[in-house]
Amino acid sequence: MIAALVALAFVAQAARPPVFDQRRIDLLQFEVRLPEPLSAADRAKAVATFTADTRTIRACPDAARVAARYREDRIFSGTLTSRPNVPYAALPAPLRIELAKVPTGRATRPFGSSKELRVLIACSEPKLPRNAASQGTI
Repeated sequence: MIAALVALAFVAQAARPPVFDQRRIDLLQFEVRLPEPLSAADRAKAVATFTADTRTIRACPDAARVAARYREDRIFSGTLTSRPNVPYAALPAPLRIELAKVPTGRATRPFGSSKELRVLIACSEPKLPRNAASQGTI
């Protein structure tokens, strides 16, 4: 019984980042707004298009090219938001898990609501700020 509780405690501890985690990450959020009203079939087609297009992203500049094509072809309206130097520990756990599943420069799976879809792209590996090492933080 005690062994099971200890094992559970280690699993719970591993699921959240340590308090001293000062790593930073550069993120790009790509969001598109879906036209309204959409039938279920049209929504499924829009999600499939966005998913297929974001899977072609291999680096952050690729997202800008996809967004430019959307503007030119009037496929979706949307935004690209750069978020440099984001505290990695401040990201919600589900987003950290999603980002860990994809290589740097690749998009996460689309997420959002019935009105918009988003992906996140890590433009850099999680890294310590330059002055963190000199302050003795890990």
